[in-house]
Amino acid sequence: VLKLAAEQGRLQELERLTWFKASECYHVLLEEGLAAPDALLFINSIGSQSMSQEECGELARRYPGLQSRYVIEITESEDLDVEITLAKRSTPGFSGLFALDDYGSGYNSEKNLLALNPQFIKVDISITRDIDSDPDKQSIVANLIRYAHERGMSVIAEGLETAAEVRSVLTLGVDLLQGYFLARPSAVPPQVNPAALDVIQQFHVQQAGPGES
Repeated sequence: VLKLAAEQGRLQELERLTWFKASECYHVLLEEGLAAPDALLFINSIGSQSMSQEECGELARRYPGLQSRYVIEITESEDLDVEITLAKRSTPGFSGLFALDDYGSGYNSEKNLLALNPQFIKVDISITRDIDSDPDKQSIVANLIRYAHERGMSVIAEGLETAAEVRSVLTLGVDLLQGYFLARPSAVPPQVNPAALDVIQQFHVQQAGPGES
């Protein structure tokens, strides 16, 4: 869809559709009590596109109160337009939160990280896959976590599909987890896999040490 929209010069329409549809679905989930009241809404935004001020105003009128919950998620492999990024960041009422998605999947990882200055860094599945048995991947994530935490950023490990991968990234110090081992994508947020909860709980018990909880 992205490729077709780019070829026809209609990426801006796709950007608008994404924002309005995501906001509509999230609003319904909140009204029906199917999403946590304080949950953030991560929206995949096209790095080279932004909505007009009129469209941003319409979005705010339709879904008041959601602006402070938005996290603009920029895919690492896309071209990042600095001027457009600044325009998104300065949208009235917006939380100002950005996430750099698929970190490590492209050739401009460090450049995009510096330009975007995101609150969240999402480590790509190409790095988290089999990280429990790959010292080089562990080193990459450890260095990224050190960099992020020194600057108040949070690191999200994507693509986690095994208990061993979850234990490994938790040991390295990631802040948030994402992947099929925790839950499958769904129109309604599903419950976290009990096996994943067990792994997380066991990790924290071990970290707390004897006699603590």
